[in-house]
Formats: sequence, C-alpha cells, structure tokens
Amino acid sequence: MSGFNGAKYCWMNGSIVETEKALVSAMEPIHLGIFEGIKAYVEGDVNGRGKQNIFAWKPHIDRLFRSAIVNGLIMPYDKEQLIEAARKTIIANNFTGNVYLQPRIWPKAGASRNNPESHIVFPAWEFNTLLGVNNQSFNKERRFMVSSWRRIASDALPPQSKSWANYANTGLAGREVSRLGYNGAILLDNRGFVSESTGACLMVVMEGKVITPPVTASILESVTRNFLLKHLPIDVNIQTEIRDLTRLDLYASEEAFLCGTGAEITPITSIDDIKIGERYPGIVTTQIQNYYSDVVSGKNDRRRLWLTPIWN
Repeated sequence: MSGFNGAKYCWMNGSIVETEKALVSAMEPIHLGIFEGIKAYVEGDVNGRGKQNIFAWKPHIDRLFRSAIVNGLIMPYDKEQLIEAARKTIIANNFTGNVYLQPRIWPKAGASRNNPESHIVFPAWEFNTLLGVNNQSFNKERRFMVSSWRRIASDALPPQSKSWANYANTGLAGREVSRLGYNGAILLDNRGFVSESTGACLMVVMEGKVITPPVTASILESVTRNFLLKHLPIDVNIQTEIRDLTRLDLYASEEAFLCGTGAEITPITSIDDIKIGERYPGIVTTQIQNYYSDVVSGKNDRRRLWLTPIWN
C-alpha cells in the first residue's frame, strides 16, 4: 500500500467528513476495536485508472460482523448501509485508481453492556498493486525469516477475529524483521507448526500442489485464502490442501507466497536465508497471480459475482 494518497474524506458515524477532522477523544478505547481490510480494483486493468469494483464484499463484511460478536461490539449500521458508506467514501474522494477501504469499529468511551454504543469510520486510500502482467513490484526479491515470536493462541486472544489487539503480536515480529534486515516474518503457532506471516496467510507449493496451514494453526481465516482454496482446482487446475506445515516443509517447498487482501499474491525468495525453489517468482505462484489479477479486475466472467460495483 502506498499510503494516504489524496484521501481527503472518510465516512464516519453516518456522514462524509474531512479525514483530518474525523477526530475522537484521547479517552476513547480504540485498542478494543476491530477492523476489516477491503480492496476495490479498477475495472479491466489493475494498473489503470477508472471505475472500481469491490472484491469479495460479502465475506469481508460478514467477517467484520463476526469479529464484532466475538469482541462484544454492537454494529451501529447494517450491511446495506455499510456498502453505501463504502461507495460514498470512494466517490467523495473522486478516486480513479485501486482503493483500500478499512472500516474501523470501536466502543465509545463509557460504553457498557447496558449502553453498548460504538463508533465506526471508513478511511480509504489509493494503493499500488503487486498484480498485473510485467509488474516489477511482484518480481522483487523478498527475504523472510521464522520469527522468534509465536503466534497468539486461541485461548489467549481469538486469531480469527480481526482486532487491533491481535496485531500487537505480529507487530513484535515486524520489529524483529526490521532489526535483523529481512523483508518479512513467518510465525509458528504454540505447537511449533507454521501459522502465518505478519498480516497475511502463507501458502507453499509442493509437487505442484498448493498447501496452506489450517485455521487451527492460529491463522486469521483469510477471505483471499478461502477464495483460492475453493476456486484454484476448478479454474486453474491447481490442487490445494489444508494441513499442518513444519519449518522443514518451508525449507523444502518449491515455492512460497503470501495471500491476503493487503498482500494480494506476494512471492517469497528465501526463508531463513534458504532459497526457495529453482525459479523466482515460481511458475505456480505467477500463474495464481495472473488468475487473481483477472478476477479482481473483472476479466474472469466466471467469478464476476465476487465483484460489487462502486459506481452505478
């Protein structure tokens, strides 16, 4: 993501407001909040300009509501009102590129069981995608390491909930990465099996099959991961498998990549300085990247129902 590029307006508590004026008191318990990451891609060309479609709106917003339930938050608006909030935010900013939306919900100061009020805000910004044919950002080499920090266990904090508190865990791994000079980290769960990366799910390729850890490995149940697991065997003839992965599996894999709304399809060059595979980016990873790019840009008619138009 390239930062807040021209996001002059956001939607907050029912109205479009200037982003710089979307302020709350320092007493607000924002750390108890939840959020969702959603992307809208330009129709026809992920590297172009034009009208956007939101990818996978329903599973994203369903996950947001599940996160609210787990964290004891009351959603102040229904799902139809939130899609209109997304549209209004993008239109108000007159965005013409790809847009990242991040609805954020947290309890109001003084909220209680008898008074469970919540704030909600929709910040948004344009971003630079890794997707697209001949995109040099996709080809960039990325050195990953296995972090010394373990992924939070579900009996401590629920990893399946997309809450700010959970991201303190991966934030520690991120600081470790910066200190040691790597590009990213992979965390193990409390059993010692592979969990996920800092902010994205992990997939490896072994004998041509895409393999990814189960939800029980303390991962966030990624919308992108679920989409790929369901549709790769049908649309691209790439078989998928969900099973526990060891650290050895990482080193012995033919290819490794991240998948997620933010990460999109991000190839990994090496893990703990052990080179992954013989070719980078890998053939299967590149094939999946091309497929995913076609889906989110509306070029894949079979998966057109996964897109929600912003502009009527």
